[in-house]
Amino acid sequence: MRDPIKQSTDLDLELRQSYLGSSEWHIIAGLYNAYKSPYDVYNEKVYGYEPFDNLVMKLGRKSEPMIAEMVEEKLGGKVARDGLVKFHKDYDYLATNLDGIYYDEDGNPSVLEIKTANMMARKNWGISPGKVIALEISNKGDVDPMGYPVELPIQYYTQIQGQMLITGMRKAYVAILTSGLPGEEKFEIQEYDYDESFINLVVSKLVDFWTNHVQKKVAPEYTTESDVKNAYPEANNHSIEATSEIISAMDKIKDIKAKKKVLDQELKSLELDIKKEMKDAHSIIDGDQTLATWKNGKPRKTFDKTLFIKDHSELYEKYIKTGDPYRTLRIK
Repeated sequence: MRDPIKQSTDLDLELRQSYLGSSEWHIIAGLYNAYKSPYDVYNEKVYGYEPFDNLVMKLGRKSEPMIAEMVEEKLGGKVARDGLVKFHKDYDYLATNLDGIYYDEDGNPSVLEIKTANMMARKNWGISPGKVIALEISNKGDVDPMGYPVELPIQYYTQIQGQMLITGMRKAYVAILTSGLPGEEKFEIQEYDYDESFINLVVSKLVDFWTNHVQKKVAPEYTTESDVKNAYPEANNHSIEATSEIISAMDKIKDIKAKKKVLDQELKSLELDIKKEMKDAHSIIDGDQTLATWKNGKPRKTFDKTLFIKDHSELYEKYIKTGDPYRTLRIK
């Protein structure tokens, strides 16, 4: 079993290449990949990480001690900072680190995961199988959490299940501070039990990914447009013979584009009919309901590139930046 490693303030990027952290597990399991794909994770493990940090991430880290104190106030127990990267007892390439460990009044430990979020981001959160046990809303104070909807993204749910798996703790608390317009600012604490069947399915995919891809340096299947572009950034001067599957796909693309063209034309025609009916009216209503508006927008300001080049050709050349080459797929 791999011994825990003290995590420094500046996360060791080389160390991160030696394991799959629980915050990455949802990607490998195919549960959520809006920002990274399995291929992205593979490249980071095999070829290294690019340093990345931003103001939001820094503010999140700075707020953790304050939120930990709020958890103590709401639940009555104590929060201990952990600071260790801990590893799975059987798979030493599966790891996690905790924001804290919550000890109840009887000294029983539970995982504490701290999250900060804004109102807009929370619109995309899904219903989760936990329960809200403490809730404070701005201008309302403490609120009875009974019946309050429990929302947590699948990536966070996967993360806390991984944390419980590795630490052996069987309960996790997620403390969430939500702020920013629109909506009410709130602080809530959600409680989750260990879900063995769920995390076992995730672990099987992690083991396959590490042993059959990372260790063997065999890239996983490409699952996003970005994956394919990064894997094959430049076209070589050769052709391949089309398979029947590719020919079928191209035929479907042509058919879809033809249908889209017809639908686009129909859409424009219908919009024109509405505009002719509205004349100079700024909106069209059905009783108390506004069905559509057709208002004047602010005049657009545009940059006259042609004139600028004519008058300041040398200055224009000074600020020209050449981007990376890109490939465009055109179906003939």
